[in-house]
Amino acid sequence: MKTGFLILIGIVFVVTIIFGIIIWKHSIKFEKKALILKQRKEAYIKELEQQQAKIEALGGEKKMNDAPVDGTNMAEEKLEK
Repeated sequence: MKTGFLILIGIVFVVTIIFGIIIWKHSIKFEKKALILKQRKEAYIKELEQQQAKIEALGGEKKMNDAPVDGTNMAEEKLEK
């Protein structure tokens, strides 16, 4: 009985170590993918900022309140309510 219990403890210990190694390897893969996606996101944001600066340099962006469809100013309507 005593040796069987020690064998059970040893098996549980080995299985725990194996699962720990598997989880560790998957976390490394996840970190690499997350880093690649973060760099891709930063590059995309930088590209959008460059495009926005280019638009502003060419004459600014069109504003929605400059020419409303129905001829009224939406901001003034919100203030009146």
